[in-house]
Amino acid sequence: MPTLDPRVQLTLLYGDAPFLIDREARAFVNAILPPEDQAYGLTVTDLDVAPVADALADLRTGSLLGGTRVLLLDKLHALKAEEAKAVAHRVADLPPATFVVMTYLYTKRPTKKGLPVTAALAKVIEAKGQSAEFITPYERELAPWAIEEARRLGKRLDPPAAEMLVGLTGRDHGALASELAKLATYVGEADRIGVADVSEVAVKSAEATSFDLVDAIAEGNAAKALALLPDLVPAQNAASAAIPLFGMIARNLRLLWQAGHLARHGAPVDRGAPPPALAELLPAQHNVTEAARSGFVARKLAGHARNFTDALAAVSLERVLYADRALKGQTDEHLDPRLVVERLVTELCLLAQRSR
Repeated sequence: MPTLDPRVQLTLLYGDAPFLIDREARAFVNAILPPEDQAYGLTVTDLDVAPVADALADLRTGSLLGGTRVLLLDKLHALKAEEAKAVAHRVADLPPATFVVMTYLYTKRPTKKGLPVTAALAKVIEAKGQSAEFITPYERELAPWAIEEARRLGKRLDPPAAEMLVGLTGRDHGALASELAKLATYVGEADRIGVADVSEVAVKSAEATSFDLVDAIAEGNAAKALALLPDLVPAQNAASAAIPLFGMIARNLRLLWQAGHLARHGAPVDRGAPPPALAELLPAQHNVTEAARSGFVARKLAGHARNFTDALAAVSLERVLYADRALKGQTDEHLDPRLVVERLVTELCLLAQRSR
């Protein structure tokens, strides 16, 4: 966790992990200004909905009762370049006892080094402020993160329970922290959270349910796969829900493809890292060795890898691509989005059955 100095007047919290950014923003504001003083000393501006002029006006005014003031400028990424430039000009010379905390969320990590904000604002922050980046960890880092989060709650999370919980919630920090909070309440005075507790309490995220869907597809179990769809693709929002679902299915199919290739060359993913000669053949992104560092995921992949041939992977991914194009109106067919999803799932299950 980055270390921030509450005596610094200008702070930027940024990254692709909104839960971690929001939590750090709350904790950092509390470190600057005690909660009992925030009714008069704290101003929060959501730049996604509030005009930037409101934030600039707040920077011109003083506290109603004097003393420390904190301005939290949330969602700085929503600003246009000229608006960000105006903010940079205003925060370059803050009055005494005035602190500005800004949050910036990106969905794709910037390729260039440095802060993701405009050059003018970055220059001010680097000269007079401080910054901290909060990144969603790789899958192998989530279980240790969950164990540490449980420790914050005064509980000891067993490693197998941590892996199981990560498998159920996916890479969503917020969902993971929420489930841990529920588990801490569930076990009560007990200091330990085990696999049985996770099985009893934790709920599955869309990412985990999509993996269950791919499990069912790999088994050729169309009835099971179709039964999972209502949770993943609600009828009233079928098109917008199906697009990210197709991405998850394609990702998991590629992982199974890689796992099958490794298994046929004597390096199952649940037996550790493959030899360098095989590892070099794997893609840089969506690499199965990265995903398989979670034992929970490795066992799932290894269970289906033997039947997942190169030919099956190629045809399956081709069907996902066609369904994606059909959903976006890029084919001659004009089908209901829900029907496009159901047809894809059925076709993938039939392909898996024939490969056995």
